[in-house]
Formats: sequence, C-alpha cells, structure tokens
Amino acid sequence: SLIGFDKIKDIELRVAEIVAAEPVPKSTKLLKLKVVAPEERTIVSGIAGSYRPEELVGERVIIVANLKPAKLMGILSEGMLLTAEFKDSDGNDRLTLASVSTAVKPGTKLA
Repeated sequence: SLIGFDKIKDIELRVAEIVAAEPVPKSTKLLKLKVVAPEERTIVSGIAGSYRPEELVGERVIIVANLKPAKLMGILSEGMLLTAEFKDSDGNDRLTLASVSTAVKPGTKLA
C-alpha cells in the first residue's frame, strides 16, 4: 500500500561502518554487529545465511537509525540494516546489504 510523505520523513536512514561482527550464540541466522553511525551501536541482523562475520568489517551500510531498540536473543539491537533479497544461481534465497561508497562518512544522513 502507498504511504504519504509525512510517514517516510520520520524514517532516519544513515550510513554506518561495521567495525565488528560475530555470530549470535544458539542462532544460525543472526549476527551481532558493532557499527559506527557516527556513534557506536549494536545491531542484530538476520544475515548469517548470506555473510560471514569477517567479510563485513569495514563495510559501509545503510541503517534505520531511529528504530526503537528491541531485544533479539537477549541482545539489545539499536537499529536495522537495509538489505535486498534475491535468489542466487542455485535458486537459494540470499540477502545483499544496501551499501554506499567508503568515501561517504559514517553518520551521513540519506535524503
């Protein structure tokens, strides 16, 4: 359904740099990420099926910065990564991160 500009303007999208990533214990889908946007925060994301933690460090991604914090597997998540879902060449569902050039500084607000 369509939403009005009055609703979309409330969503704060920012560039964040992933500075650390690790698996969430007892989960096959979740990764715990430390990001800087420009303040440091923790984000828990269901991207473990598409990414290994070590390949994420240094990536510049887009986050929803003003999402109400929520606990996932006992970890407080302070935002959400933007991703796109697609099928790989074998027909498996995969996620890809919405990202920007490393020239864009963490904390930059998307318009």
